[in-house]
Amino acid sequence: MKIYSKKLYIPILIIVLCLELRAGDNASLIHSNREESPFSEREIIAVHPQIGYLYNLYSSHFSNFQGSVDCGIFEKGSGNGYLTFLEIERKITNSICLGIGVGYFDRSGTLRLSSTLPVRDDINAGNVEYVTTENRLHANLGYLEFQFDLRYNLTDKFITGPLRFVAGPRLSFPLLNTFNQSEYIISPDNATFKATNRRDRPIASGAIQTIRKTNFGISFGFENLLSIGNGNFIPQQIMFDYNFTNVTESEVWKNFGFRFSAGLRFSIKRAEKLPAMPPSPPPPPIDTGMIVVSKNDTSESLSNTEMCPSKEIKIIGFDGYIEKGNALYATLPLVNAVFFSRNSDVIPRKYIIETDSLPSFFIGNGINIHRYVIPRIASIIEKNPGSKLILCGATSGKDYEPGGLDLAQKRTDAVYKAFIHSGVDKKIIQKRAAIFPKYESNQDFAEGRDENQRVDIFVEKAPLQEYVSVQKFIRLRGSVKIKLDLKNFPGNQTIKITPSFYDTTLVIPSGAEESPIFTKSLIFTIPVNKAIPNTLDKISLDVSARSDPVYSFDKYEVESSKLSVKEMELDLSGFEAVLRFDYDSPVLSDDNKALLKQMSAIVPEGTTVMIYGSADTLGTEKRNRQLEYERALNTQNFINSVAPHKFKIITGKIKKKYPQDTEEGRFLNRSIKIRLKK
Repeated sequence: MKIYSKKLYIPILIIVLCLELRAGDNASLIHSNREESPFSEREIIAVHPQIGYLYNLYSSHFSNFQGSVDCGIFEKGSGNGYLTFLEIERKITNSICLGIGVGYFDRSGTLRLSSTLPVRDDINAGNVEYVTTENRLHANLGYLEFQFDLRYNLTDKFITGPLRFVAGPRLSFPLLNTFNQSEYIISPDNATFKATNRRDRPIASGAIQTIRKTNFGISFGFENLLSIGNGNFIPQQIMFDYNFTNVTESEVWKNFGFRFSAGLRFSIKRAEKLPAMPPSPPPPPIDTGMIVVSKNDTSESLSNTEMCPSKEIKIIGFDGYIEKGNALYATLPLVNAVFFSRNSDVIPRKYIIETDSLPSFFIGNGINIHRYVIPRIASIIEKNPGSKLILCGATSGKDYEPGGLDLAQKRTDAVYKAFIHSGVDKKIIQKRAAIFPKYESNQDFAEGRDENQRVDIFVEKAPLQEYVSVQKFIRLRGSVKIKLDLKNFPGNQTIKITPSFYDTTLVIPSGAEESPIFTKSLIFTIPVNKAIPNTLDKISLDVSARSDPVYSFDKYEVESSKLSVKEMELDLSGFEAVLRFDYDSPVLSDDNKALLKQMSAIVPEGTTVMIYGSADTLGTEKRNRQLEYERALNTQNFINSVAPHKFKIITGKIKKKYPQDTEEGRFLNRSIKIRLKK
């Protein structure tokens, strides 16, 4: 062991130096707790078969074992072998995995011992010549080996996958243990053995009778994983193996060496469980018995009442602050088409062509905003000199619209005139027509045929959507305490409480005041989330309560100068982006890729990106579920490709969809929705 002790230091020193360099260059990546893993969150275990090459080394001190011939003391040796190995690995944390493997390792090699002896070529002549020979003891050693190891991610991204440090104990059992001992003449070149008339001669062979039945060792080294997609990798290992036990029971004979291997790492995952949509903001803390509904769900408006206000409801206090900062918003989705009625080339009345001002495209309803598709695209053309407009008219086929190509052309002409009316130069407009659209909807469904009766609008050299925008905001945040006196309200009717400062309506069911949990008056708290002007000295908060024939109203003023101000870096809570896909397609368009790049560049690192896939009702339920999954997954993969490891990404499917009874609603449901959370 003395001869090879220095050589043992070499691989250990290399590992120590690599770890030190890693620590110096990026210590935070080694010692920090990672929030993301390069492996799938759904991974149960990983299986990786490997094949490889072994460079075996021996350190020994023995002259012979049972069956071999004593020709001196063997002290070193080496050899080559191969390995086949199968390992099962389980992730413990995002940085640490534990593995157990079994395989066959060929640890064969040759021990060599040189000696020089005087030889007389002729006894009578008395001439002496020195001959150098080498005693070669070749051991055929094959082991069934079990390895237990810990794998630690030094970095999650080295080339295309993680670089890991691997270390662990090893247990092996001999399957092959034979030897061949021979002698070979090194010099002079013309010398041969008389018995064989060759330069070599056999000495002994057979089984190594004293082979040790159980061996213990340790392995450590590095593993690089090259990603091949879908959570699978090609592992490449450089390992150093050392056995604590001797090869045989009675001789000093250590076995160690290096191995180089490669294979495939297959990830076995549990079934995809698509998460639900993130929950809506929690309702205000109120007494049991009240029902909270959106203001949009109330069928009556308090502003139309003719009853005189009374003081059954009163604001008794406000606790809060002013919130300032920047908020990230996404533009409402654009359905770039005009849909026509069956056999008609007249643009439907719902479309707005003449308008003095466009509404906000950051807040509102995607279906309602579709009415502005022509002036909206006209404004994009105006902001992008050099852009071009392509109009492609189509029909639902001659079986349903006999006008055919002529009808498609007339529809194109109608939209062409509308764009000219909106101020677009006719020189930059191209007109096309076809029986069916380029991206055809399913003609087997009546809804699909309705969708094909359209003019698609394409823009070249300009983005169809601005997509993301950072806007300043000032909001009043906090909570308001409300007192409600029930004695004048009729017990057989519900009471609706409507605040102006929060998008909820509180409903107290009829007869609730008879419950033991109610008294003749209630005190409860309503959250405040109200946009305010920057120059306002006093902020008015009001609340009303109504139950025929009683109507009560109260107003409360807050002095803005007395409130603390909280600055926010970037508010992501209002961000909701919708990216559309073509019918029956999960492929991201070039426009969508450009929008995702824009978003990835602006959104801060570490943000949680929630991607929800969606599909319309056309087609089978199984296919639609598949589309929802693939659209979300393709979006996730693209974001990871342009911003690797920047975000934590969650995918799922949309539960609350756009109404399916309009063409634009179904187009919007062929999409993914993106929300952000810090």
